[in-house]
Amino acid sequence: MFLIKNIKNLSRLFTNSTGILKEPFIAISVLVVLLFQAAGCSLVYQDSGFNVQGEKAGDNIQINGKAQFDGEILVITGSTTMLEVTNMWAEAFMAKNGSEVTVNGGGSGEGINSLLNGSTDLANSSREIQDKEKQIAWDNGRDIREYSVLMDGLAIIVSKNVMIEQISMEQLSAIFRGQITNWKEIGGNDRPIVAAARDSTSGTGEYFLQEVVRLGDKSSDSEYTDMCLLLQSTAEVVNVVGGNDDAIGFIGLGYLKIAGDNIKPVKVTKYLSGQGVAATVETVRDNSYPLSRGLYIYADLKNFSPLSSAYIDFVYSKQGQDTGIEAGFVPVK
Repeated sequence: MFLIKNIKNLSRLFTNSTGILKEPFIAISVLVVLLFQAAGCSLVYQDSGFNVQGEKAGDNIQINGKAQFDGEILVITGSTTMLEVTNMWAEAFMAKNGSEVTVNGGGSGEGINSLLNGSTDLANSSREIQDKEKQIAWDNGRDIREYSVLMDGLAIIVSKNVMIEQISMEQLSAIFRGQITNWKEIGGNDRPIVAAARDSTSGTGEYFLQEVVRLGDKSSDSEYTDMCLLLQSTAEVVNVVGGNDDAIGFIGLGYLKIAGDNIKPVKVTKYLSGQGVAATVETVRDNSYPLSRGLYIYADLKNFSPLSSAYIDFVYSKQGQDTGIEAGFVPVK
């Protein structure tokens, strides 16, 4: 009755005395809204356009008996730090929406490059997009949008035989620049240090290079020592540090659970005489841990589909942020 009554009112509103529609486009648009209201849905305008939503956020939306995004594919590429949580997001999102989500690693640089060349829909990154990447996007007519989705702490890990409990930012810088090469120089045993870092495609590696090796000095041109192992994934860093003696490396906070008892996390202090702080969800949240950072998803708004928009909405939802907590990260909402 509600729908019939409103259609009659619509007819009187938009027709003239001869029965001809005065504003056909507006009349049809209003009719569409009424039809969705009658079906128990609502139309919500987002950056990507109109999106059908159910009565409750996160409902499994079905149209003609099918999930909203059945048959559609979403490709996500980038940060290996975010790989595990993205797989968790993708699984939950597909269960609700019926789409196929393909998750690729490769590192933050690979993710952003893939977004710029159009081979991925969304890019995961554990660092902010760089100026040179912004310029490439501009030159190619892309409109890049940044979404800060989680917070992370960069945990310092050592082999189980290393007899230190905390380390300063200056000591870390000296180790990864090759100025400190023996554990005895910082209170450990007389053993050579094996340093394991991430390669140049890694957002984690880029972040560590800038914030630790260069101690945040943007004018510095310091690099990792040639003796440092540059590895392609977080899993490789865990394997090197956990499978050998005398090694040191860094991994995202979420990977501490996965690494388990094979490695030993050490506390970090800003200054030599300071009190070390452990990498935990709490210390990242209150910003007391020196190596805290954001985790990002990047999108090209020129190629931003309703499926991409729905996925971003899911990541920001309570379920999405709770999934981030479950994976060991810190929520932003």
